[in-house]
Amino acid sequence: MRTKLFRARPVAVLASITALAAGLLAPAAAAEAGQSAVARHGAGYLARAITAGGGNLNADVTSTAYAVLGLHAAGVGRQAAQDGVAYLSTQLGEPLKGTDGQDDPGRVGYVLLAAVAGKQNPRQFGGENLVDRLLATQRADGLFGSADPTYDGAFRQGLALAALKAAKVPAAHPKVAAAAAWLTGQQCANGLWQAYRADTAVPCATADPAAFAGPDTNSTGMAVQGLAAYGKLPAAKKVLSSLNATRSADGGFAYIAAPGQASDPNSTALAIQAIVAAGGKPGNAYAALASFQLGCADPVADRGAFFYPGSRAANLLATVQAVPAAAGKAFPLAPSTPSAAVPEVPCAVSMQAVGTPGPCAGTSGVTVTVDFAAFGGTQETRCAPGAQANGVAALQNAGFTPAGTSRWGMAFICRINALPSPAQDPCVNTPPVNAHWAYYHANTGATAWTYSTQGASAYVPPLGSIEAWAFGNKATPTLTPPQVRAA
Repeated sequence: MRTKLFRARPVAVLASITALAAGLLAPAAAAEAGQSAVARHGAGYLARAITAGGGNLNADVTSTAYAVLGLHAAGVGRQAAQDGVAYLSTQLGEPLKGTDGQDDPGRVGYVLLAAVAGKQNPRQFGGENLVDRLLATQRADGLFGSADPTYDGAFRQGLALAALKAAKVPAAHPKVAAAAAWLTGQQCANGLWQAYRADTAVPCATADPAAFAGPDTNSTGMAVQGLAAYGKLPAAKKVLSSLNATRSADGGFAYIAAPGQASDPNSTALAIQAIVAAGGKPGNAYAALASFQLGCADPVADRGAFFYPGSRAANLLATVQAVPAAAGKAFPLAPSTPSAAVPEVPCAVSMQAVGTPGPCAGTSGVTVTVDFAAFGGTQETRCAPGAQANGVAALQNAGFTPAGTSRWGMAFICRINALPSPAQDPCVNTPPVNAHWAYYHANTGATAWTYSTQGASAYVPPLGSIEAWAFGNKATPTLTPPQVRAA
């Protein structure tokens, strides 16, 4: 029920340091950055995996239920979603029990959420009343579940509340009220949550990644969703402020809620859902999440999935948690009918393809222009032929060579065509705001550059558009879009 924890580095490209450093975006930009494309491609991977598994993911209730939620959040994979729900309706015995032999509120909660999203009655699901079963797990102190809450108390409580809200159990229900009171009492002074506080009179520990102690993004993510679902989230502004203060350099989040760490997709996903539930704007966290998605340079079967730092292999837990967040959805989800589509990552052009000099003709590809004026050069324009998976693919397929940093890898574009030189920037850490590669777009017919609010790995450039890069302090390309097209 809790996220498996590892620690490593982000790997994909987030183009603009300024965009990444900005905390929050306007609602329209956040909705765009929520990347229906990123969510749909992730959901497409899950849909294919469910189908390949005969209607489930690894015969695992939690993974299958979470994947069904991802399909409904992204609005695709109808048949796989229906197959997943049908499978879940047959797994209501031992698969829903914990190691102590009692119903696990997390497992019951995930299945209940998936059933409701799939337009099923949770009180008559597979011959069982999931609502009664979940309510029956509540202890005298208000916490759901008989198992030791040391590592997942706040997480499972938030999940249970979200599930009960999905089932339309009223806030006035005594067990809902008791559950909300228990979870509210667990909140730390900074608005966040740690896994469990045995004595709420004792302040939360200071967030310490080395000691693996203090408030964390995973407990906070699910606790916020559960309380917000019932309109009972205390200190919402403090929650948002504290979360924002813990962002990683790429705009994402790590498990322990302390700044200065590398992000991971699971924690970033849960933090995004918490921010959405609390009424905030995740901003560049969407781009950070998208940076963990596998694309055209990866095996065909893995494209659309998300990887966890340390291994660039499709990670099921990271993927099921990332997809609803990438869609900008917090739990619970409303009942819906996904489309029949099973999207695939568009890879019409190989990542190894080399573009041609000059702009693309019409909509035959994506034009990429890089201004080397800061280094005494000129603005070079090349065509990346055909559809491009994202801005990074366009840059590479046009024939330019980007490079990242030693610390963060390709999470930050530090050089294009070996500029700046090692003497100008060793490219060890994040490039400075006053000396970085800025990223712009110009759609067909545009006469001015639009500064990108998304990282290049998250943005899918339309055919016929122009991608532009310029180096410096708020630098803009020397040539305008019309001049680039006429070059």
